[in-house]
This record gives sequence, structure tokens and C-alpha cells, in this order.
Amino acid sequence: MISSIEDFRKGSWGVHPELAVPDLFPPAVMFSIFDSDPRSKFRDILHEMSAKQNEQVFDLPPGLTQQLMRQGLLSAAWDGVFHEVPGDKIGLLYRNESSQTTSEAARANRAYAVMIKSTEPPGRKWLVTRTVQHEGKAVCWCIPVDVQSGTTVNVSLTLENMIALEMN
Repeated sequence: MISSIEDFRKGSWGVHPELAVPDLFPPAVMFSIFDSDPRSKFRDILHEMSAKQNEQVFDLPPGLTQQLMRQGLLSAAWDGVFHEVPGDKIGLLYRNESSQTTSEAARANRAYAVMIKSTEPPGRKWLVTRTVQHEGKAVCWCIPVDVQSGTTVNVSLTLENMIALEMN
């Protein structure tokens, strides 16, 4: 039983995510913490949606390309992994401009934009975002994070750990 702030700190784990992609527009992503890696579920959803789409015959409306159709299908399939996530478990992460400062003193005094704390069992979790568009492609993040009670893990969402969704 948690009877004090100190007990909560000792018995909970934390994740501090930071969006560090300067040219992302809008500069925000929806995210959640998952207990398991959602990529296999994404592949299953994508396979099912692709099969249904292939059964349909239709002409593309003017201005809609096959590339846009694929990007829409990929986005919908990835976002499908969020269907079972309750609304109170989804957060909005935005780019914190104060984190881009060069001064160590300024960085030390910055306010965290988002901090997740939980008393759920520690272990391997995944920080997972919904899709956003970057340079005309559907992208997301799915970052494994090992959490332990009494600690907070910093996680940066960057170009290097960004996933460009593709048809396989």
C-alpha cells in the first residue's frame, strides 16, 4: 500500500519521453506505453486490410495516387494497434522547444513536457506512437524501454529511431 509520496516514488517506475525531431509538422504525436511489442499485431492487421482492399475494384479519384492509398493503409493498420488502448492511457507528446537550448544551465532548468509514472509491474515496455507524416511517409516510433521501480527512464524520439512504415 502506498501511504506517502516517498512510497509512491520507490514503488513506481517512470518514463520521460521527448520528441526530438525538429522538422516534424505538426510537432506532436499521440503515444502510449504498451506491455508488449505491437509490430506482429500491426502485420496481422495490415495483411487483413490489404486482403480486403484487394477484393475491391475501384477507380482512384482524381488526385489520389497508389502511393497515397498505401500510406493511408499503413497508417490505418498501425493505428489499429491502439484500438484496445483506453483513452486515459493515451498521451500527447509535443516538441519541447526548451530542450533544444545549448546551455547546460538552461537544460537543467527546463520543465518536462510529459512524465509517465506507474505502479504497474516493472519490466520491458514499449513506447509506441500513432502514425504521423514525415517527408511524405507514414512514420511512427516503437521503442523498447526497460523500467524498474524507483527509477525514471529518458526516451528520445529521434530521426534515428523513427520507423517508416512499409508494405512487406
